[in-house]
Amino acid sequence: MLKGSALSILFVVDHLESGGAPVVVKDLIDGMVAAGADVSLLILSERQAHPLPDEVEVSTLPYRGQGRIGKWLRYRRHARLLDGWLAANGTHYDLVYAHLHHAHQVVSRSRLKDAAWYCLHSDPVIGFLGNKRGLARLLKKHKVRSLYHGRKLVTVSQAMLDRLIRHFNITPSRGEAIHNPIAIENVRDLASTTVTDVPEDYLVYVGRTDNRQKRLDRLLDAYQASRVALPLVVVGGGSGLADVEEMVRERRMEDQVVLVGYRGNPYPYMKQARALLLSSDYEGFPLVLLEALACQTPVISVDCPTGPSELLTGDLSPWLVPLGNIEAFGVAIARAVEKTPVVSEQQCEPFRLDNVVKRYLALHGGGRESEPGSESVTADERRAAI
Repeated sequence: MLKGSALSILFVVDHLESGGAPVVVKDLIDGMVAAGADVSLLILSERQAHPLPDEVEVSTLPYRGQGRIGKWLRYRRHARLLDGWLAANGTHYDLVYAHLHHAHQVVSRSRLKDAAWYCLHSDPVIGFLGNKRGLARLLKKHKVRSLYHGRKLVTVSQAMLDRLIRHFNITPSRGEAIHNPIAIENVRDLASTTVTDVPEDYLVYVGRTDNRQKRLDRLLDAYQASRVALPLVVVGGGSGLADVEEMVRERRMEDQVVLVGYRGNPYPYMKQARALLLSSDYEGFPLVLLEALACQTPVISVDCPTGPSELLTGDLSPWLVPLGNIEAFGVAIARAVEKTPVVSEQQCEPFRLDNVVKRYLALHGGGRESEPGSESVTADERRAAI
């Protein structure tokens, strides 16, 4: 519990629907309410799917710009709406956390720009630069630096903070790497439900069907290379689902791959699986790996630039495979099916929600809470390192 007067906290987020980041936001809010904080949530759209504690004051503030000009000025105009909402609300916030890119753009143009902590959830290099080359790459780097230079930043892995600073020449006023939390008991409780729309024994992928990031083509190729008899179940929706269906047909794997679509509660699918597979080109800190481990389901992940290597350490390190090596990925899948690893109940303890919440709350007043593998850096420390 918090000592003395409760901290007043504001979360600003694009939406609270699908994806790992909204789940993290929801869990952080739950944990902060449990710690005695006074939490408000401002959603910059009308998209909310996750339930929240009754104590949380939830507001929506969508911007509906029309035409090319409306789109071009959307961040600035949305920031004006935010400033108006703040003036009408009249509440002083001890901590402000902005999550997801649209919220960052809007908050950076508002009166909250210097007070807010800008929380990033995915690898900025691949996420922002992608396949950009030449002038387009330089312009994007300039835009990203303008957005984050001199700001207070929270990233969900240390490698992600380092890449943001190094590749975009950014010096944050303060930088924190805080690993994603997991509400272990909540995940296990939800996972106890039995699902009957999948085979009795299977491998599973859980996540969005966005092939640009999640690389379902790599997943299918590695699964095919493994030559295992177990079916592969894909749990996830999104605009890329039709593309995944086409990739399955192209590989003639219709009898081996089961596409169940989006599920509001994916945890039973994780718990009943032999192993969970992650094939992404980039992540921030993949919550789905923690969720599977909380269900005591083994995981096999590619070693994308940030996230998995900070999670799959020690006894779990053999299940981290080189990013571009389909053969090694397939071998690891076959090995896990032949002799399924045992996951300890204690595997996720360092990422327990209340421990991570303490680190977020300690950002008030410049305090620190230590976490193994996480670091805090000041602007002067970063300048010395660059």
